Amino acid sequence: MFFFLEQGYRVIAHDRRGHGRSGQSAGGHDMDTYAEDVHELVKHLDLKDAIHVGHSTGGGEVIRYANKFGKGRVARAVLISAVPPSW
Repeated sequence: MFFFLEQGYRVIAHDRRGHGRSGQSAGGHDMDTYAEDVHELVKHLDLKDAIHVGHSTGGGEVIRYANKFGKGRVARAVLISAVPPSW
């Protein structure tokens, strides 16, 4: 992330539900819900033509988001050691 910041890109990292500093939840730990969470964040920030980068589970999340909600919002998708969206 710091590399991209140094190159002048705006970098936004979200804290997926149940991970990092997010609160724990009993449900919603599936790709559809993860994609919906990203969609809400992207709408809130009114992001358009963004480059979405996903590592591990985030890769599946990026693909699911781009497929369901990405029209006009996703310019590129980068997957790094990604978990397939069918997970």
